[in-house]
Amino acid sequence: MLFYEEFIKKIDGKAEGKGIEKFGLDIKKTVVWLVTGILFLVAGVLEFYISWKKNYEKTDIVIGIIFLVLSFRHIKMYLSYRIALDFNERKLKSRGVNFDFDKVKTCVLREQVLGKKKRMEVILDIITEDGEQIIIPLMMNNKLRFVNLMKNQFGRKFTIEK
Repeated sequence: MLFYEEFIKKIDGKAEGKGIEKFGLDIKKTVVWLVTGILFLVAGVLEFYISWKKNYEKTDIVIGIIFLVLSFRHIKMYLSYRIALDFNERKLKSRGVNFDFDKVKTCVLREQVLGKKKRMEVILDIITEDGEQIIIPLMMNNKLRFVNLMKNQFGRKFTIEK
């Protein structure tokens, strides 16, 4: 809670966005997803090598496949997380999300329990005029700049829950 309270004190909404601004993962998430993906990849290849040495043992092949699937999943998650704010077209573009700033009804910054670990995360809860709810967890680099740009774009539509 202390982090969130300090974070909202720093929000002023005076950031001006020009062109396209891109936001990637913060360093902790990058290290976790990329390093675990590479380690699982190495473990999967090693299991296939052990299987080859043991005349293609089925259990080693299955374990190798599991490690490879986990590694590709982690590496895919790392490579696919990108959020771009396009101020020329007034849009937010991401992997599965693409909406116009003009079609936003409300934007709320708050803490919410997310994920399997049930941890409190700071999120932006955006509701469009179509009734679509978009939740953006703030796990990117330059969180403060991102929130200030969003506050500047949405004006009165942007609120902060404490």
